[in-house]
Amino acid sequence: MRSILVAGVVATFASTALIGAAFAQGQPQWPATLPPPTETAPKVAPTTTAAQGDSSCPGNPDAIGTARTIAIDPKTSPMLGRLQYKQTLPLEKGEVVLTFDDGPLPPMTNRVLDALAHECVKATFFSVGTMAAAHPKIVQKILADGHTIGTHSQTHPLIFPKLTQEAGIQEIEQGFASVRVALKPVGGVTQPWFRFPGLGRTKFYEAYAQEHGLAIFSVDAVADDWLHLKPDEVEKRALERLEARGGGILLLHDIQPSTAVMLPDLLRQLKARGFRIVHVVPAGPGMTASLPSPGPSGRMPSTTAAKPSPAPGATTAAKPVTPTTPRVAAPAPRTATGVPAQAQAQAAVSSPQPIAPVSPQPAAGDGEGTQDNNPFTQFWPKVWNDTFGKIGQ
Repeated sequence: MRSILVAGVVATFASTALIGAAFAQGQPQWPATLPPPTETAPKVAPTTTAAQGDSSCPGNPDAIGTARTIAIDPKTSPMLGRLQYKQTLPLEKGEVVLTFDDGPLPPMTNRVLDALAHECVKATFFSVGTMAAAHPKIVQKILADGHTIGTHSQTHPLIFPKLTQEAGIQEIEQGFASVRVALKPVGGVTQPWFRFPGLGRTKFYEAYAQEHGLAIFSVDAVADDWLHLKPDEVEKRALERLEARGGGILLLHDIQPSTAVMLPDLLRQLKARGFRIVHVVPAGPGMTASLPSPGPSGRMPSTTAAKPSPAPGATTAAKPVTPTTPRVAAPAPRTATGVPAQAQAQAAVSSPQPIAPVSPQPAAGDGEGTQDNNPFTQFWPKVWNDTFGKIGQ
């Protein structure tokens, strides 16, 4: 009986939409050199914008809107997200950056886009290559709606840290290439931003990303929506963790039904609790790139008269805390093979630059360079214990 239950749970995990696509099969061949970009980079917003007022969102005077836009340069912000790194985006207390992984996938991604449009909110989508190839029209709509598009590998292998270096590089390159092909009919390009599948990083791939002008986006807060929770539980965890951290980069998944269902109310609750949405774009010519910082810390202060009052029955936030000025430290220079990083266009890149053969190094699968702190692995024991604990009762 227990073996049947174990098989059922394993099958459920294997089918979870977290992986976004099938695992990579076999050993991929060394990637062919990608063609140079020919598209024209889209125009980007200024580094900061005034907060959107009630009249700036057509049809929804109560929209939370997008408070401001910041520009990021991979050269000065190579790795971001306090869940895994020491620095994150230069956000003030109460500011949130919405990010969505693993898509696109109809109808969930469509509902996510509708919710964002209704609230005049801009977000960042980290698309999986195979999903972009299967649903190019949705990728094009993401761009047309003014959102930023990064990549999330080609097939979303959860064993990414254990892949050979050649296979891992192919996952990164093909992911960029697939999204670029999806955007080509509308003249769009991908941005030089990459998020590891399952947040599984290694020192080798971090160095590879830096050498090829890519910024690695980790996260500051998660909502556990990949665990197939009910919509209200996903929303509850998102709000609690953002309030505990004072804001930050929030990880969501646009392929998850619970996320698509709860997002409209999450946006309303963010406004009611005094949060503000920030949009992140690549630094283009004439724009001042923002430097990374330790990010917001501590609980959200209670709302002031200038902010919307919490909805009746909402939990009272902690007392205001006098913010301290964070010390902004530039990330230390890092190299992997001694090859200098190639110059990158600040506005955007359509794919990583063609690469030279990698100097022989131990594969990530050998253990050297592997960072055993994949946040997703922290949740599987809990799910396992919760499942079998209930069965044994």
